[in-house]
Amino acid sequence: MNRRLTKISKYLSFILRHHPESIGLKLDADRWAVLDELIKKANASGKSITSQQVTDVVALNEHKIFALSEDGLRIRCS
Repeated sequence: MNRRLTKISKYLSFILRHHPESIGLKLDADRWAVLDELIKKANASGKSITSQQVTDVVALNEHKIFALSEDGLRIRCS
């Protein structure tokens, strides 16, 4: 994983595990976030993240700490 994706991975982990409220993100009862909402709120808070970058982070993360829902519309951190 390149340096940019590593930074995005750390950011996603921070948001999804610890502080979704820091960008106004709401997780459901099973701790899933809507992917489009996550990207929109992250970008509005000053982070430049695309859906392709998030997909790459999920696919390339060697620890497999992120999961996308079967339909690809939601993400969570395990």
